[in-house]
Amino acid sequence: MSDPFGGAFDPRMFANVPLFRELAKVMAWSGGPINWDLARDTALSIVGTPKAVGFTSSSSSGGSTEFPEAVGVAELWLDQVTELAAVEGPALALSAAEWTRQAASPAGLGVYLEPVAQGTTASLSEGLPEELAGLGTHMAQAMGSLSAMLYGVQAGTVAGHLAEQLLGVHDLGVPTLDPRTVATVGDAAQRFARDYGFDEVEFRYWLALREATHRRMFAGVPWLRPMVGDLIGQFAAETTLDLQEMIEGMGGMGLDPTNPEALQELLSGPDAFRVEPTAEQRATLRRLQAIVSFVEGYSETIVTAAAGDRLTSLGRIQEAARRRRAEKGPGESSLEQLLGLDLKPGDVRLGPAFCQAVITARGISGLDRAWRSPEALPSADELSEHSHWLVRMAAAEIDAELDAPDGGGDATA
Repeated sequence: MSDPFGGAFDPRMFANVPLFRELAKVMAWSGGPINWDLARDTALSIVGTPKAVGFTSSSSSGGSTEFPEAVGVAELWLDQVTELAAVEGPALALSAAEWTRQAASPAGLGVYLEPVAQGTTASLSEGLPEELAGLGTHMAQAMGSLSAMLYGVQAGTVAGHLAEQLLGVHDLGVPTLDPRTVATVGDAAQRFARDYGFDEVEFRYWLALREATHRRMFAGVPWLRPMVGDLIGQFAAETTLDLQEMIEGMGGMGLDPTNPEALQELLSGPDAFRVEPTAEQRATLRRLQAIVSFVEGYSETIVTAAAGDRLTSLGRIQEAARRRRAEKGPGESSLEQLLGLDLKPGDVRLGPAFCQAVITARGISGLDRAWRSPEALPSADELSEHSHWLVRMAAAEIDAELDAPDGGGDATA
């Protein structure tokens, strides 16, 4: 038999490749649909040497307390403008490596990634050729272990790039850690403020306001984060994959078995699991984007109201932040393609415009009605036409009055 590797194969060449170094452990992995040990190793290899944490200064002996102190002040400002209650939780300045270790976990990015990994594994198992499917539970376990390994590499790549990009732990528009936590990530916030020439103190207070507002939404509104996770799970459950097509596609990419580094790069790349969404998935995506758009719009609106005239560069900061959200860094691009969906709305101004229009008509208390139930959140169509949401909320108020035991009869007179 001829040597398929042309005499070039040497098992020792796999020894220092992280992907293959994990093969000895991967078949024993039982921690869920993503190998988070591998994900953390992959992410930390991207992050490299820990960099300075956010908002610290060599001339300040208490630099690490600057952001937590800003959050404390921000909470007082927010109390004056929103009905959403403050939520107790840590306020931290995390290094990129510290964030990575916490985010590369089931409780961090796993909230969004594990439903997708589960859906992909189920789809692959259902699509096994008949001769492989006949092997029963052993093949199913092997497919689960292989999928966990592949998703571990992908998830780690996402986390590693996000660690160098995020200003704070809520910077994606959804929390990347326990939603009760607010924090800066590495030195990204300092670099952003420096690049735009913003006063560092003002930028710190803006970021503290933004993080604290997101905490009030995702930790204070008990159904919000589970709702986002459920929609992502629904999207993932509708995924269909053709295993044979995937294998043929990898071969078409010129995969060289004598080059393990190229294989790892391929599996770490954003296109490894790209799938064209179905009509049902596009509808789910539209709902997800509407929620994130409203969350971002609410955050910007409340931050603006809370800051008032306290931050003289607020307008410039908000505009720079909008432009930044409209662009995608490598972490967001990898996350989008791993999820198979883009959480960011196409028009980042849609949410703020909706919120401002509602406030003009009904005040901030009118806008806060959106947090009374999942059904009260604006739909994608209502974000584009705020009057439809206002009419729906007014109708709900009338119905509530009619249903009230002490006033229903008079209300219909």
